[in-house]
Amino acid sequence: MLEFARKMQVSRRCKKGLLPERVCRYVSLFDHPLRRDTPLDEVRFVIFDTETSGFDLASDRILSIGAVAMKGSKIDIADSFEVLLRQEAIGGKEAISVHGILKRELVEGLDEDEAICRFLDYLGNGVIVAHHADFDIGMVGKVLSRRYGMKLFNEALDTASFAKRLEKGPYYNLAHKSGEYRLDNLCARYGIRLHDRHTSSGDAYLTAQLFQRLLAVGRKAGIDTVGKLLLK
Repeated sequence: MLEFARKMQVSRRCKKGLLPERVCRYVSLFDHPLRRDTPLDEVRFVIFDTETSGFDLASDRILSIGAVAMKGSKIDIADSFEVLLRQEAIGGKEAISVHGILKRELVEGLDEDEAICRFLDYLGNGVIVAHHADFDIGMVGKVLSRRYGMKLFNEALDTASFAKRLEKGPYYNLAHKSGEYRLDNLCARYGIRLHDRHTSSGDAYLTAQLFQRLLAVGRKAGIDTVGKLLLK
């Protein structure tokens, strides 16, 4: 109910011309929610990742966004997305050692508003998939909130939680070994070769491969619709 109220509030602002046309076009895609009985083969999944100046949702900024789409269980490399954002801060030495993005590279990036609108154009009403999704979705949501007073409306799935659910059953939220569900360790467990790690596009592709393998396991357990996948 709260989600519907937020959506209506943003829609009213669109009708009054208070938001950019591209943002309103994205919002209008959710006038008809995705049906829970929709077969997974009919769903467009958008697997994405962000590289950021740090890991603090309150103060850090997005440096890059990378994404690749899947239709059903097939990764579509032709349907991919990558953007570098122009930011003043790139983070401290620890952050730079992870993402490897230099300040001189960000000078050629897009401004935040254009980058996020392009991402909304690409994302559409697809189901978002990300590893430890709350962070990446939170970073994008922070930009949307600051600029447009809204957040993402897409359904979302976290591959770490999905892997726990498949491997541990109904008690998947109970404690597990430290690092057991990090992307590196899951890739090793599911036979995925690490390549282009810690770039947004590289991590998005690794996560897509992981999701592809998890979906195959899930189908054997009867997970074949959006409702069963998202537990809604």
